[in-house]
Amino acid sequence: MCLKLLLQSHSEPKVISYAGMLDQSGFKQWYTYQKLRAHYQYTPGEVSFLIGKPPFYFEDYTMLSSGAKLTLEDIHVLADLFRGPWPQQLDFHKDEDFGVFEKRIIRVTQTEGDQKIQSRITIPWVLKRKEKHNDLTLSEEKRLVTTEEANEIRRQIEKALNALIRHRFFCSGRPPLAVYHEMEERCQWSPYLRPAYVKDVLYQQIGSSNLSLKTVNGQLYFQESK
Repeated sequence: MCLKLLLQSHSEPKVISYAGMLDQSGFKQWYTYQKLRAHYQYTPGEVSFLIGKPPFYFEDYTMLSSGAKLTLEDIHVLADLFRGPWPQQLDFHKDEDFGVFEKRIIRVTQTEGDQKIQSRITIPWVLKRKEKHNDLTLSEEKRLVTTEEANEIRRQIEKALNALIRHRFFCSGRPPLAVYHEMEERCQWSPYLRPAYVKDVLYQQIGSSNLSLKTVNGQLYFQESK
């Protein structure tokens, strides 16, 4: 009976595939940010929020959508977001057929289970010390949080945000990442803190007319209501 219940608790893995065109430089940047995002256990939507962009912004970049690319301002904000050691850059053999700057197709197959997401990335280049084309892999561990834990951290965030509003923290506008860093400090680096929870509470404050949202040079800012 215990084994049967355990088996029923696991759903079938969800498999999706997507592809896009990148040159070597663009792929190295893309792969670096995907590894960093996985290390920090952020979803693409959470990264979009933290860099002050609409929810689809980093998702489109992650999914290799045509025309999706990061601006210099995005890169500056991402450097502040991902503060830890960065992964070692990929080193490819010279591409005799197309060259470094020619865009070539990248294919990704993603398998999402209950506890992790595994991605197989098929690339058209050969890594140094390898004799043939090979796939790269990327593994993302999911943060497993109970409903009670999520509700408790939301209460802590709401309490902290109310204090910030009273002290006029938002009087001149604050980007999402600055708010998130403040929540990290005030929530004592809770293991349950998630950018998505901070976003939820911030938008609740907008719904209560305590905060408003404005855009400055393409980046979202949270501003105290007049």
